[in-house]
Amino acid sequence: MRAGKLLAFVVGGLIAAVAVVLLAVWLLVNPNHYKDKIAAAVKEATGRDLILPGDIKLSVFPWVALELGPASLGNPPGFGAQPFVSFRHAAIRARLLPLMHERLDIGRVEIDGLDLRLQKNAQGKGNWEGFGGSEQKTALPTASTDSHNPLDGLAGLQVTHARVSYQNVTLENFNLETAPFLDGVVPISIRFDANRGVPTEHASVEMKVDFSSPGPKSYRLAALTLVGQVSLAGDNRPIRWNLSTPRLDLDVGAQTLAVPTFELAVAGAQMNGTLQGTKLFGDRSVAGSLSLAPVVVREFIPRWGFTSPQTRDPRAFSQVSGATKFTYGGNALRFDELKLTLDDTHVQGTLEVDNLEAPAFKFALTADKMDADRYLPPEGESSQPVAAAENRAAASAATAATPAESRPLEAEGTFAIGALHLSRLEMTNLRLTLAAKDGIARLYPLQATVDGGRYSGDVTLDRRGSVPVLNVDEHLSGADMATLLATKAKSIHLSGKGNFNVKASARGATGNAMLKTLTGHLDAYVTEGAVEGIDLGYELGRAEALIKREDAPATQNTNRTKFDAFKTTADIVNGVAQTKDLTISSQVLRVTGQGSTQLANQAIDFQLLADTLRTTQGVPIQIPVKVTGTTSNPVIRPDIEALARGQLRQKLQDVLHDKLKGLFGKP
Repeated sequence: MRAGKLLAFVVGGLIAAVAVVLLAVWLLVNPNHYKDKIAAAVKEATGRDLILPGDIKLSVFPWVALELGPASLGNPPGFGAQPFVSFRHAAIRARLLPLMHERLDIGRVEIDGLDLRLQKNAQGKGNWEGFGGSEQKTALPTASTDSHNPLDGLAGLQVTHARVSYQNVTLENFNLETAPFLDGVVPISIRFDANRGVPTEHASVEMKVDFSSPGPKSYRLAALTLVGQVSLAGDNRPIRWNLSTPRLDLDVGAQTLAVPTFELAVAGAQMNGTLQGTKLFGDRSVAGSLSLAPVVVREFIPRWGFTSPQTRDPRAFSQVSGATKFTYGGNALRFDELKLTLDDTHVQGTLEVDNLEAPAFKFALTADKMDADRYLPPEGESSQPVAAAENRAAASAATAATPAESRPLEAEGTFAIGALHLSRLEMTNLRLTLAAKDGIARLYPLQATVDGGRYSGDVTLDRRGSVPVLNVDEHLSGADMATLLATKAKSIHLSGKGNFNVKASARGATGNAMLKTLTGHLDAYVTEGAVEGIDLGYELGRAEALIKREDAPATQNTNRTKFDAFKTTADIVNGVAQTKDLTISSQVLRVTGQGSTQLANQAIDFQLLADTLRTTQGVPIQIPVKVTGTTSNPVIRPDIEALARGQLRQKLQDVLHDKLKGLFGKP
């Protein structure tokens, strides 16, 4: 009993002594006396000036707590007078009893009003680099064999009303809070607002995650969720997004990153995928997969400040979806097993982008079918989706600062499509190879089946000069002319099997400008066909009856002139095709002529001679014909002046200026 009482007295005495010592420290020790020593130690360690204008407060029970008033740490030379980091208030607490056993257990850390200003100078060096004004003069303590982590059991970390800035990006209203560190897992929540110096643009982010460190230099973010919204310039509707993953593992020692699965939603677009990274701090390599659920394009585009394109088919751009595997390494990005769906068109293949700073594309893509006319603008309207009015000035400025001519397309690849409808063309088995480099883009070989015929082409666009230059060498054989030249207008056109060859060049920044400068040669040959829309035999029969002063023939107007062959060649100079050898021949009719076509506005002016291959009183019955108007709406009339000069002039005196004028019109 006496021993027990003695022990109790001893323990009680020790506790009383400790309490007296702590009370004496609290009453007699003024931590503000150590400001100069603290500032000197920081200067020695970092090379920066520490300014402590406020009081330092010390409490000893039940925590050893150190509270600092305003404080700031200066910038290195060359970064201005503003501090590198400052705060209004900070408090650090440690548990007392573990300290008595030489063990540091940090309690709660609180920082309010943190302001961190990150900068780079003209040499590219950051003000966060180069800490340490001089070499260490004292040896670091050897590592303790005690496996205790001072962060274990941390009561929490709280950062409030913080601000972080770097270049033109600023994070404001930054708040961070952690729950107590239990078994190495730290629940963390973060919230901040961000802007990049553009008026009316704004972003906010909230994050929640369970942080842990499974091993040395190994970190795990579990149950990670990121939620935010972005307001773009000129659009007062925020774009909402969220990202989540059950686990993200980062091993700094092994330089690896693993995200088994993640989900990302942006403005209604839903994506999911995987991500793995290696050699993160060296020649990094990243691989993964990504899939995009169907997105309603016409609803998605306006969320980014653009207007939806106006198309001939209002159902065009209804939805897009896709999936791919990707790899990044060596400054190149590659997409394998790429699958993309746009409305009812399905594309698959591979795509690679080398040298992301000056992209060079490589691709091998195939598509099943596409009706390209669906995506063309309504007649007379532009096809390009335009930025919202508020963004147009900025877009123009950006274009002016980085002109397209300074970044010529560099690409190499193949594209194939099973069926393509474009304008009046029905193409199948389209195959093209693109090679673009140093301002020259070439499509060769370019092959397709077009309206039953076979097309081959070699097309080159040279953008090295101030004005683009186009060279074409194209061939079409066995095409169905009725389908090829079909039009909704009630016009005259050809049918039959046609062969065309054209070799020409043009200069200009637009299609119309190139048509006006097109220069080259064209030849056409159509067999077993007809001129649809006019019956030349019927009209010439009427003319013959008028010449012979007979009744009009009883034959029916078929609005069709059959022929065995249609031949012509044309020399093209500055957008005008001159023809001198047009010939239409059959067993009962022959038409020859010459004329011109203005390619830009399709205006035509031809003089033809229609020969019935018959005579009257020994004189051949040949009727001169003028063809004017446009290629889509030609006007055919007898050439009265030419008739007056021809061999039939004596026989036509009484009908020349009257009845013959009605030819090629209503009987």
